[in-house]
Amino acid sequence: MLYFDYSATTPVDETILKEFSKYGEIKYTNLLGTQEKEKIKTLLKTNMDVIYTSGSTESNNSAICGILNKYKEKGYHIITTKLEHSSINECLSYYEKKGFIIDYVNLNNGLVDIKHLKELITDKTILATIASVNSETGLLQPINEIGKILNQKNIPFHSDMTQSMGKVNVDFSTCDMVSFTSHKFFGLKGIGVLLIKKDLELIPILYGTRTYNYALIKSFTKALELQIENKEQYEYVKKLNTYLKEKLKKIQNENITINSNENCIPHILNISIKNYKPETFLHRLEMDDILISTKSACSTNDYSKAVYALTNDLEKAKTSVRISLSYLTTQQDIDKLISSIEVITNE
Repeated sequence: MLYFDYSATTPVDETILKEFSKYGEIKYTNLLGTQEKEKIKTLLKTNMDVIYTSGSTESNNSAICGILNKYKEKGYHIITTKLEHSSINECLSYYEKKGFIIDYVNLNNGLVDIKHLKELITDKTILATIASVNSETGLLQPINEIGKILNQKNIPFHSDMTQSMGKVNVDFSTCDMVSFTSHKFFGLKGIGVLLIKKDLELIPILYGTRTYNYALIKSFTKALELQIENKEQYEYVKKLNTYLKEKLKKIQNENITINSNENCIPHILNISIKNYKPETFLHRLEMDDILISTKSACSTNDYSKAVYALTNDLEKAKTSVRISLSYLTTQQDIDKLISSIEVITNE
């Protein structure tokens, strides 16, 4: 089985699994938890507080709900993009029904239009939430530049870094809140983190005593440490991405178009295959023991809003699929994928 869906989830690294097993009998204490939080802060070179969650969905919801419930007396305006994960979009939709106003910043070639961002800010803006990397296209936003503008206006800035943390170096020093999760960088499922600036107060979405799994926390720290140490992975994946695009362009089929552009990280390549429903194409690849994906794993739309926002082409958005790579991918894997795509699209 050839796996090209690393943006959905990654296999657990053996080293991380051993770390989890080693601490399985040790109970969580506040002291042990604090020690691990300090290690994470050191690894990320940040002074932000670390809050453990069950994953990015909880982190994203905690950030958005926490801010809006805390500052709703000060304002009702939110700025975001049409590239966000469903755990952002659906949370914002809930608050929109409660009277909050949501504005979507324009995009230039997939990137946030800084001029338009400035124009959207009002004295009632109490939150901006913009992901650093879009999970379907790989678009990488200028988070530091965006944050500086929002910082000048004292607007809390949240960034979902689920698809960037551990893959690319992102400066999040201008962010007030950052979400990410372990299973996107070869760690275990069921644990994520919300980083939050010390002077920012959130209304909690969960109440009562919470029991933490210390072994899971240890595995999280180890996964993050290994990803940060293995910086050469980026260059390797970049070469694979270039190789994949070159191979795709050589396929003599005008129905295949590459949607991801030069502003995207190499780990994600989004393509459209006209005249094929994405689900049909996926099932056909499965017959060749190849796994890719359509939209983001948590998306419920009949077309990719992210691809539409990038290309302004509904047909491409309806026929898009995502190929995601990692350091475990080989050129031989890509050759087999290309061979199958060529056969399927010319059937």
